[in-house]
Amino acid sequence: MQPSSDDLLTMAQYSQNAILVHEKDSLRILWANDQACRIFQYSVPELRSLKAHHMSSQDERYRREDGVAWLHSAALYGSSRRQWKYLAADGTEFLTDSTATLVPFQAGEALMVEIRVIEEDEQRPDSPEWVSTSLERIMSHTASGVLVLDTDNRVERASPYAAGLFGYAASEIIGEELGNLGTTDLGVSEEQLRETIVQPERQINFRLKVDGENRTFRWLSCNLENVRIEGTTYRVLTVRDIQDRVEAEQREKAQREQLQYLSRYNAMGDMAMVLAHDLGQPLAASLNFLSGLKTRLNTPTPNFTQLNYGIEMVEKQLRRASEIVASAKRYVRRIESTAAEFSLPATIAESLYFVRLRAEEEGVVVNADLGTEELMMEGESVLIGQVIINLCMNAIDEIKRPDTLVKELDIKLTEFGGLASLSITDQGRGMDAVPAEQLAAGAFSSKKDGSGIGLIISEHIAQRHGGTILFTPNKPRGTIATLSLPLKSVQNAQAENTGPVM
Repeated sequence: MQPSSDDLLTMAQYSQNAILVHEKDSLRILWANDQACRIFQYSVPELRSLKAHHMSSQDERYRREDGVAWLHSAALYGSSRRQWKYLAADGTEFLTDSTATLVPFQAGEALMVEIRVIEEDEQRPDSPEWVSTSLERIMSHTASGVLVLDTDNRVERASPYAAGLFGYAASEIIGEELGNLGTTDLGVSEEQLRETIVQPERQINFRLKVDGENRTFRWLSCNLENVRIEGTTYRVLTVRDIQDRVEAEQREKAQREQLQYLSRYNAMGDMAMVLAHDLGQPLAASLNFLSGLKTRLNTPTPNFTQLNYGIEMVEKQLRRASEIVASAKRYVRRIESTAAEFSLPATIAESLYFVRLRAEEEGVVVNADLGTEELMMEGESVLIGQVIINLCMNAIDEIKRPDTLVKELDIKLTEFGGLASLSITDQGRGMDAVPAEQLAAGAFSSKKDGSGIGLIISEHIAQRHGGTILFTPNKPRGTIATLSLPLKSVQNAQAENTGPVM
């Protein structure tokens, strides 16, 4: 018996897995089987009208960029699998093992996502770092104290815990003015704090820096609002100790600054290596030609044809040296640049200039397809250039190995779902022995005594720009590194909507 198309549809309805069919380019949902409707608690028409962030967990590990990169990987390579946490209509979150597959239909290609819900007994515990971070967040929001203020922002009543946060006993803090208890931040003035008594529903959030003994201080998170009880309005100030959170923010800021320093330091190092190494060849060749010219000029009957040829070769080598210096100057001029709008294809092309210098030296052919679209994004182009150079140099290190038969580096830029994706493909040894999600975290380095620090910096730069780096096997041999970055239109949408918008 040959099953009909209706029979195949019936088989999909009987599947124990939920099935969603997405349009390849827009990612909107085209169809869902009954099991998908059950676990998401939506009908098919309702699912079609939803955006993906309505169906995904609010957990920061399931960002829009990661979801689009996952589906894009399936669109490029045929299939992609990962764990994803979804959100049902009633707010219930559930973890799944999901596989996206590119399916050719008569009307065009679509992405079929097969979803298997992972039961609690199957779930692996979170990493110690994630658990520690989550516990710190919970603890920072648990303990809180309450002060009741009068219309002049003087303390009328106080809980013992709240008074203790300011270094007082509950009875000693009565009558103290809020402005004397600490220094507000975020530009909040005394007048703004008093405004909340005029509008009963108003509330204001701010931070207080409270001085302690021996020049120490503590940061408090404050929420001032009006609470109306039996006809009386009370000005209630809720305070929480957020010293740990502020210190973490300061550490993160210091890490960001260190990242910028390391990235720019590496860029300067790259340029120094270019000038030291790549200038050596044309300068040495020029010196050889000049030495030959000098010898021929000292002959009784100089051959002017040979002299002209030598002069032309000197000019050619000096022009090459000049091009290298000019490119290095343009690159270094952008090293101290701040975030700005830039053309991603142009940045890639500039980075590939230095990649090709290294590739030519190692006998590697670089095949680049950057398309014709002007893909604009916002950020620091020099840092993105560093990521591209680093990924390409890693690939060249694999290609130049004696056991790598195909000495070619393939680079392709595509646009998909508001993301620009640059795939860097080699046919080296591959990385099947290491989980893909651990590569950029520094778990793998193909170089002897390598630390993987270049990949760590590259991943941080990509994340700062709202992007991802994904490593996948290149069948039958090699590795594909895919850098995905949101375009300017998507970045603007993210700025307007702080929630996940996968």
